[in-house]
Amino acid sequence: MKSLYLLSLTIVWLTLPSALLAAPEHPRLLVTAADWKKLPARMEADPRVKKIISATIARADLTLRKPLLTYKREGRRILTVSRDAIERVLDLSTAWKVTGEKKYLDRCRDEMLAISKFKDWNPDHHLDTAEMQTALAIGYDWLFQDLTEADKKIITTALLEKGLKSTLAQKKIMSWHNNWNQVCMGGLVLSAIALSDLEPELSSKAIEAATQAIPKGLSVGYPADGAYSEGGGYWAYGTSYTILTIEALRTAKLPFDKILTHTGFLQSGNYVRQVHGTSDLLFSYGDNRPGTFDFSAAMTWMAKQNQSQALSDFIAPTFDQIDSETHDRFLALSAFWLPEKTDPKEKPLPNHFVGSGLSPIAIHRTGFEAKDLFLGIKAGQANVSHGHMDAGSFVIDWAGKRWASDLGVQSYNGLESGGINLFQMTQDSQRWSVFRLNNFSHNTLTYNGQLHQMDGKSEIISSTGAPQNETLVNLVSPLGLPKNATATRRFKMDTDKHIITITDSLTGLKPNDKITWNLLTPASSTPTDTGFFLTQDKATMQLDLSSPQSTKPTSSPADPPPKPHDEPNPGITRIQLNATADKEGKIVIKAVLKAQEN
Repeated sequence: MKSLYLLSLTIVWLTLPSALLAAPEHPRLLVTAADWKKLPARMEADPRVKKIISATIARADLTLRKPLLTYKREGRRILTVSRDAIERVLDLSTAWKVTGEKKYLDRCRDEMLAISKFKDWNPDHHLDTAEMQTALAIGYDWLFQDLTEADKKIITTALLEKGLKSTLAQKKIMSWHNNWNQVCMGGLVLSAIALSDLEPELSSKAIEAATQAIPKGLSVGYPADGAYSEGGGYWAYGTSYTILTIEALRTAKLPFDKILTHTGFLQSGNYVRQVHGTSDLLFSYGDNRPGTFDFSAAMTWMAKQNQSQALSDFIAPTFDQIDSETHDRFLALSAFWLPEKTDPKEKPLPNHFVGSGLSPIAIHRTGFEAKDLFLGIKAGQANVSHGHMDAGSFVIDWAGKRWASDLGVQSYNGLESGGINLFQMTQDSQRWSVFRLNNFSHNTLTYNGQLHQMDGKSEIISSTGAPQNETLVNLVSPLGLPKNATATRRFKMDTDKHIITITDSLTGLKPNDKITWNLLTPASSTPTDTGFFLTQDKATMQLDLSSPQSTKPTSSPADPPPKPHDEPNPGITRIQLNATADKEGKIVIKAVLKAQEN
């Protein structure tokens, strides 16, 4: 039996190149000839499909009025050019297939020839290469019947030399656990499938390498609860490329189940819904931005794959946003990924959520409507991919507004152009000199005015939903406290009275050690005897903030920021309380935020 088993494995292995030789005719990437044939009827039957295709054609018309893409570096990247290449190729090729107007075909071919002739695709920052080969692979496959042999030679040579072979040489990326793995392996798979009839053995080798590498990225990026390790904003980037990989393997009739069924991957759609507060803003921990949820092809696919009513409801309002200004470069693909039916056994999303993995979080809410109260809590450590010194930080939403803010990321290019080495992860690296990245800009505690310990990990000790609605976080390690000291932050939500209570308890400090309590808010602040009234438009929250070891809290603008390289923070107020350890080394700080019902 054993010999038969080994023989069967050998046969599977030896037949992979020949399977690629027998790959489906073009198009075989993401959208098949049968899919294109069905599209006109689907446009008539589903207004969403028609709107997506109309917006795609409108974007293609805008491209016709622009110059061809050129090799343009921003800092160490040409990533903007690569992403524009994807958008243009998808838009123009879709417009050609739908309308039959040759102007779209001609321009798409010209764009592909232009990027094929670039001196390189910036392999040192390999995301640029991966996205460029994604654009060229799709364009070559979709327009295969419409390109001349001379065009194909130029395009396939560039795709092979600057894309597939270049990525195959990036062995280190194949072992990484962040979005680089997902994006670069996705680009590799797409180019390998596109070239499989020309380079069957090399394409087979590339697909094998990618499908072995991808689970390494997924294993850290997606814990079982789906809490994507790099946050809700970066979720779309890494996840989009895993989706592209799955769909490319599916349409090429190659195995994809191992990726699709990876624990936590499909669950990550619900995580993204959970980390959007009742203000519609993202809980923007790490290198994410506190924006609203915009149209997302990736989330459209996730809603379809999960047959999820909750995710379908989440994305439904974004279809009203679709027009020629829609920024999602994968817009055209979403016409083929729309959710069509939902699972009748699906349970409603809970009001309490705990995310594990590299960036643990806890969510408490009274519901998912604008009127509801939302509390997002961050634990973890700073030295993770796209991490900040935000352990113990939190955001609060109520009445459709954000009251406790996370400022989010600052533009990479601007900082790097100023000489800041953003991605060196050491305690004294320049990364932590950036206000938005260190603990001084987050709603957490600071010990003796020091940076958090970069490798200090904050744990969620416990987190329970109704009726307790309580989360307890250990902050000892990131604060860098003396040996045998303790530091906990307890969050409690009273869902009936719309009150959030945060209690910080520290022991084992040295007498006169200082702890700074910090809150950043877009609200205007009016002092009271026990804290502040926070006001936005006609909505008010009362903040009572006190400690037996402190004087009254203070309020001041968050501008100007500390360093010349820091981005301004207009309209943001910083509320602080400084507490001094008593002779027993204890500090207790209590903050109560209460929604003032009209």
